Amino acid sequence: MEMEIVSEKGGIAELIQALDQATLMAKQLPTTADSSQLLQIYSSLQSAHHHLSNFLSQSHHYPPPHLLPAPPPFPENSVSSAAGGEPMQVGDEEDAVNETEHNSKSSIDRVEERMRDCFIQNKRPKRPLSPTSAVAEQRRSYDNDGPDLEFDPHGTKLRSLDLIYQFHS
Repeated sequence: MEMEIVSEKGGIAELIQALDQATLMAKQLPTTADSSQLLQIYSSLQSAHHHLSNFLSQSHHYPPPHLLPAPPPFPENSVSSAAGGEPMQVGDEEDAVNETEHNSKSSIDRVEERMRDCFIQNKRPKRPLSPTSAVAEQRRSYDNDGPDLEFDPHGTKLRSLDLIYQFHS
């Protein structure tokens, strides 16, 4: 029996060494283009696979009890075990909820403060005014002495077309 444990420890050490070697080699995989290095990486991965398969097949036949952790004791199903032998504290949950709300409000306030400094910028820059609308704009500035009571169908049409060309071309 003692001979089996010694051989298992040697097998575990070999397995760990093979897995470490395979891990190091696998990390070199993205940067390797040489076929001889790729062959070395492949062989180390195959060796690790072989060691792992051997280890799993040996441990499947006779699992060592000293390597497994002891199972936890079954929990007690009673009211006293639920409270831990102490009376229930009603205010603790309310304090935790209030503290959580306070933390979330403070984090929201911090985000709002940072957002005040940010501004949304249009992805599309505005197109320059067309020559006809620039002339019309100058004409309006010259004629701006009196109130603009007349309806100008030609000017309205030019402004509408300018908007269409600006956003849909």
